[in-house]
Amino acid sequence: MEQLLRDLVGLGTRRVPITVLDLSPVPFDVRPTVTAQIGRLAFEFNYWNPRYSEFPILLVCEEAHAYIKRESDVQFEGARKSMERIAKEGRKYGVGLTMVSQRPHELSETVLSQCGTFICLRMTNPDDQEYTRKLVPEAERDLVSILAGLRRAEALVLGEAVPIPTRVLLDRPNPTPSSDDVDFYRQWRE
Repeated sequence: MEQLLRDLVGLGTRRVPITVLDLSPVPFDVRPTVTAQIGRLAFEFNYWNPRYSEFPILLVCEEAHAYIKRESDVQFEGARKSMERIAKEGRKYGVGLTMVSQRPHELSETVLSQCGTFICLRMTNPDDQEYTRKLVPEAERDLVSILAGLRRAEALVLGEAVPIPTRVLLDRPNPTPSSDDVDFYRQWRE
């Protein structure tokens, strides 16, 4: 376990600023448990480390709605509680949290209420728009209505990270991931 933690934070080797833990090979029903343990280890590592400021940790939870659920399902309870603790107390110990989700209304309210900045991509679901409207600073709530009209790779940044709400165009990844929708109509016609 000690070596795992050393590898994660780059102790004893040339310090690597980013460690990617790809959980996609982990079976779906086990991911919440693995996520809970990773979150707990990251928090506890810096909580008990007197030199925590030398080891800032940022956990980025991709597709967070799949395992950090709003509801109290026992399967997701550990992951939810672990991430809620980081959201509430982590910044004091150099542990941050970034949530990435296409369905914010399914995420833990406690986690989202601690977010200071929102980077919102196109959002067409009315439930997600309304939920997001409640989360962003009051002066910026009317801007949520433009989310449905954003183009691909375009985002609206709201909150503490920007002096004013900002519409941005994100760089496309290179190589481009194969995440486009299948054109069923064209495929079936051929």
